[in-house]
Amino acid sequence: MKKYYLAVLTLCLFSISGFAQQKKADKPGKAPKTQPKRAPIDTTKYVLVDGGAFNMGTDKTVESGEGPPHSVTVNSFWLAKTETTFEDYDKFCFDTKRDTMGSAGWGRGKQPAIYVSWNDAIAYCNWLSGKEKLSKCYLVDSLGGVKYLDTAKGYRLPTEAEWEFAARGGNKARGHTYAGSDKIDEVAWYKDNSAGKAHPVGQKAPNELGLYDMDGNVWEWLWDFYSSSYYRVSPSDNPEGPATGPYRVMRGGAFYNADTYARVFTRQNTYVVFRQNSVGFRIARTFYE
Repeated sequence: MKKYYLAVLTLCLFSISGFAQQKKADKPGKAPKTQPKRAPIDTTKYVLVDGGAFNMGTDKTVESGEGPPHSVTVNSFWLAKTETTFEDYDKFCFDTKRDTMGSAGWGRGKQPAIYVSWNDAIAYCNWLSGKEKLSKCYLVDSLGGVKYLDTAKGYRLPTEAEWEFAARGGNKARGHTYAGSDKIDEVAWYKDNSAGKAHPVGQKAPNELGLYDMDGNVWEWLWDFYSSSYYRVSPSDNPEGPATGPYRVMRGGAFYNADTYARVFTRQNTYVVFRQNSVGFRIARTFYE
């Protein structure tokens, strides 16, 4: 009988100890912490541009609106290594039943997508976000107005400040006139070496961040409205351009332009419906911790 009681007592003590340990494990804050999942991105196609500060613009202006130089800080973001190609853009056109537009007889595939309006580029960003189940960055109303949703995690056009920071080489910048070099022929297709046409992306040398064709080849659409006087009133923290305006910014120059249009600070602008064989785009994504 004595042995029986001892066995029962031992079993009870074991059960109480196990229960206490379970309760201890169940206490709030004791469970292993898990980090929230960040939406994946293809690092073979995108470069993480670490945020930083730089002097935007120049005091050696050729076109109005390129100055004055002013201090700007941008947050970290992802940027496509190359301009959007027909290989990717044609998938968007097929899915959305859009005209694929012409290629000027230069072929498709790895050629930069051309004859793309700003509105087309916005639609592409939203389409790609949807394909990858990411929240869309742009809300387009019935009149064609576009609102940027800054909490969205999908694809978007870079801002003008982001583009220039990246073209200069970000935090790795060496002060080059062109994106990656002071010798334009090393990094860009322009009037003197392009034979009058755009070329497949990534054939020239990249800049300090591993970005190709930031200068030359085709003009690249950006998010910002354009104003020649904006630099005089621009905020220093992540500027996004004027609130309104008739034009949107383009950057980088194109295959038919002289070298002065391929400088990292050169600005250009036109209407959102404008399409030409020298106009394309590259896409970005906000970096979330």
